[in-house]
Amino acid sequence: MPFLESLEAWSFRIFGGVAPSFLKHVFEFKGYLERAKIKIYPATYVSLMFFIALLTLPVSIASLVLLYLYGFLPLLFLVPIPFYVMIGFLLIPMSKASDRASALEREMPFAATYISVMASGGIAPYISFKRLAEVELMPAMSSEAREIIKDVEIFGIDPLTAIEKAAKENPLDVFRDFLSGYASTVIIGGDITHFLERKAEDIFKTRAMRVKVAAERLGMLLETFIIVMVLMSLSFYILFSVESIYSIGMSTYSSMLLYTYLFT
Repeated sequence: MPFLESLEAWSFRIFGGVAPSFLKHVFEFKGYLERAKIKIYPATYVSLMFFIALLTLPVSIASLVLLYLYGFLPLLFLVPIPFYVMIGFLLIPMSKASDRASALEREMPFAATYISVMASGGIAPYISFKRLAEVELMPAMSSEAREIIKDVEIFGIDPLTAIEKAAKENPLDVFRDFLSGYASTVIIGGDITHFLERKAEDIFKTRAMRVKVAAERLGMLLETFIIVMVLMSLSFYILFSVESIYSIGMSTYSSMLLYTYLFT
């Protein structure tokens, strides 16, 4: 996008000298950007963060002036808006990395099984990744496979190094362990097929345990909800029974409580 590129150029021209110091002493963005698959140089990203924060500075100044003149307290939330921008730039890579890991985690058991089955038939995992790159049913794994293929066929990296690189830049620990373990097994001359089969089995067991834990938590929440609903129903029954017997003049408040209970 031309506008974004020009914005990055202007920001780097203004804050390019400050960005390396920020990366060195305050916050290192490189790993987060790689795991989030944000294709931008870390110093440029930091420069863009400072530039956008600078653009929002007039809003903070105007909010301070209006707050001083008119005392409109909601304007107080607009005063630290440059800091909101900086916090947003810090959180964006983390959020994208989390989304990437979540999408890949859902497909990882099936991809690991496919790779292990293909390896047992004598097909190298790199060839399996080339085939996974064309599978539309697993878009997250297909995207990761295309990155490996791009490193090999465009940048000339050997397949094993490309797989190690993909493991280092991925936010999902299961995927990192799977690829780095495969690379280590190849380097030391171990049994690749046995490793892949065991790893796929472990991934399925871990996934099954997580599903079981989630089901138990959901069951506990449902039980709590049912208990609360039963107790509330009994409480209202007792309340209206006492009111009808003794006529203590709580009809208006009781009706309000009943409507609140029914419609919330």
